[in-house]
Amino acid sequence: MIRHPLNSIRVCFLMLVIILSSCNDNENDETIEPVTTDISILSSESLISWGDGADLMQKLENAISYNYGMALESETEKQLSFNTDTTQVIATIAFKIENQSVYNDPNSTNNSVTIALVKNIENPIPQGVVLSADGPGNTYGLITSVLAPGYDPIEAPDCNHPEFGDHIDELFDSELNTNVFRFFIHTSPDNDRCINFDRQRNEIKTYDQSPDNLLGIENEKVVYKWKFKLKAGFQSSTNFTHLHQLKSVGGSLASMPMYTLSAKKGSPDKLQLRYAETDTQINIAEANLANFIDTWLEVTETIKYGTSGTYDIEIKKVSDGTVLFTYSNASIVNWRADASFVRPKWGIYRSLINAQDLRDEEVLFADFSITEIE
Repeated sequence: MIRHPLNSIRVCFLMLVIILSSCNDNENDETIEPVTTDISILSSESLISWGDGADLMQKLENAISYNYGMALESETEKQLSFNTDTTQVIATIAFKIENQSVYNDPNSTNNSVTIALVKNIENPIPQGVVLSADGPGNTYGLITSVLAPGYDPIEAPDCNHPEFGDHIDELFDSELNTNVFRFFIHTSPDNDRCINFDRQRNEIKTYDQSPDNLLGIENEKVVYKWKFKLKAGFQSSTNFTHLHQLKSVGGSLASMPMYTLSAKKGSPDKLQLRYAETDTQINIAEANLANFIDTWLEVTETIKYGTSGTYDIEIKKVSDGTVLFTYSNASIVNWRADASFVRPKWGIYRSLINAQDLRDEEVLFADFSITEIE
C-alpha cells in the first residue's frame, strides 16, 4: 500500500507536537523550593525611658538588632508599631510580599519583640543649640543668627580675596540627603583675616558676643557634635592644618588652644588630637588620616570643664556607624587660671610655611550642635 506524502507529513507533525507538549509538561512540573532561613529580631532592652522623639528613636535603634539569615536586608521589611499613648512599641521583621515565596521562615515566633516605654518628664533630655545648613543663600546670616546674633562669629579670608566672594556657602549633599556647609580655602591669596600672612583661616566660632549657653564655663559639662568630610586627595602640611579647637578666653594661656583636632603630613598622614594643659601642646591620640578621607564623619565631643575635668571624643562613619577614633580621660585639667570661658571653633586653619604641601581645599561640615548637660 502506498501512503500519500501529505499523510506522512501529518504524522510527523503530530509526533512533534506530542514531544513538545511532553517537554512543556515536564518543565511546568519543576517547582523551585523556597529557601529555608530564620529571620529574627532581638532587643537588649525591655523598658526604655525617653525624653523626646529623637531620643526615643535613637534608643530603639541602639536596643534593637536584626538577623536576616540567608536573605538580604533589602528583601525584608521592619516596622515599629506604637500604641496610642506611646507606652509600648512592637518591633517586627518580615519578608516583603514579593519575597514571601522565595523564603520559608521555620520559626516566626522570634519575628517580633515588645518594648515598654516610659517618658521621662522629670529629667527631660537637654535641648542643644543646632546650626544646620538650610540651602544656598545668606549663609553668613544663618551662621551668625545661631552662634552670635547681631555680631560676627565668622573668621574668613574674604578681606584679601573679595573677588571670590564668601568663603563659606551651602550646597545639597546626596550622601547625607540634606544641605551642608562648604568651607573654601585657597593656597593663594587667602590669609588670616589680613592680620597674619604666614597662615590662613576660615573658621566659625562662639565668642564673648555669643549667648551664654554657647560658652563653656567651669564645672559645666558640654557635648559638642558635628559632621565633616575631607574630600579625596585632601592635603595637609608638616606644620599645622587644624579642623577644630576648644580655646580658653581670658588669662595668660588664652593664645594656646586646649584641644585641637588636626591633620598632619607624614608617613603616613595622621589625624591627631592635641592637648595643652598650659602653654605647650602635646599629641595625645592619632590615627591614619586615610581612614577619614572621602567619607562623612560624625564627631561627638564631651567635656567637663574644671581643674579635675573629663574628656571624651568619638569619630564614626555616618554611613555604617563604624567607630574610627576614640579617646577618653576621666581626670584631666580642662580649666586655666583666670579664664572667663571656653569657646569652640570649626573650619580649616593652616600654616603656609610649607605651602607646596597644600592645595586649594573644600571641607564640608554639617549639623553643629552645642548642648549643656550640667
